[in-house]
Amino acid sequence: MNPLREIVERLGRRAMDQPSPFRAEADGVLESFRAGRRELESKVKRGDLTPKVAREQAVALASGVGRAVKSRAGEFSTTPRVFLDRLVEASESRKVANDRTSLEGLQRETNRLLRSVLVEQQIQVRGPEFESRAFVRPVAGGQPAPTLDRLLSFHQTATMAGDDAGVEWARRQLESYRPVVSNPDDHRRIDLATDRPDRVNPRLVETYVGAMADQPPDQLERFVSESIAEKDANACMAAFIMARESPEGSRLRWVRLVLEGVNSFPDAALTTLRELEVEARSADREAAMTQAEFVSTQAETEARLHGVEAPSEAELARRSAIESRPAARLGEAIGLKLDRRGMFAGEVAPYTTETQSVG
Repeated sequence: MNPLREIVERLGRRAMDQPSPFRAEADGVLESFRAGRRELESKVKRGDLTPKVAREQAVALASGVGRAVKSRAGEFSTTPRVFLDRLVEASESRKVANDRTSLEGLQRETNRLLRSVLVEQQIQVRGPEFESRAFVRPVAGGQPAPTLDRLLSFHQTATMAGDDAGVEWARRQLESYRPVVSNPDDHRRIDLATDRPDRVNPRLVETYVGAMADQPPDQLERFVSESIAEKDANACMAAFIMARESPEGSRLRWVRLVLEGVNSFPDAALTTLRELEVEARSADREAAMTQAEFVSTQAETEARLHGVEAPSEAELARRSAIESRPAARLGEAIGLKLDRRGMFAGEVAPYTTETQSVG
């Protein structure tokens, strides 16, 4: 009976449900424990240790393995620490800079807020005008309703005319219209039209990542440079995500450009990326800890040395009698001779080394 079997099975199922690259490292630690366990079993079979002492040493070895593997799991992540460090550094620098905002910076922020209030007032006043240009009255009669093509056309016209109130009104109408359409192409058209450089749109970030996935390094470098220069939150997020998942890491020039340009990311991108990075690293640690607990419990179970028993007095006497006989020379047939024995592993090794050197 093994009281830990149910626990091991439950942890094994959890480990399968939460796969992690940490499993390879955990298996390496477990194999080192098993090597020590096999050595203890050999000592028991030779009569050098009693089963009780061997189990105590195996339990101590398993305890050390458990502490080691859990310690490594607590610091494990699939991405280098430099990505989180750069986000934290940029966020703290941005916070200090905001606390020390100059008079000119306060004036810019005040002007931005006043402009936002003005746009809201114009949307309220000019609402009927916008509706008359973007809504269509049904042929069968009824209240005018927007159509996707008319909204996109109005958005484009307002953008070209520099009508901020018209652009913002069209964006809001398109965002509310999105649940009505089911065509993925229409969704992409709406996402592109409603893109705000200072706001994060997860769908648009995913679109950027998918579009740049198979691009050569020079195109990626250009994309990164333009994203940072334009201070586009969605494009900057896409660039960071691609750099984070790059197998080559910071050895690539475009990845280094991303890390160096984090300080220039918009606030929305910087805040969102920091939250996502913390969540991702927490998920990595959780999955790694699941693997560590499974391996630790396996070692604890195997440390009980089930089935390992000390040899009897008769077996020890027989083994002592055999070991007292002289070993047969290399290549000599023992046959039925009772005064010779075969070589043990440690005795064969010197002959093998000598033969190789002579050859």
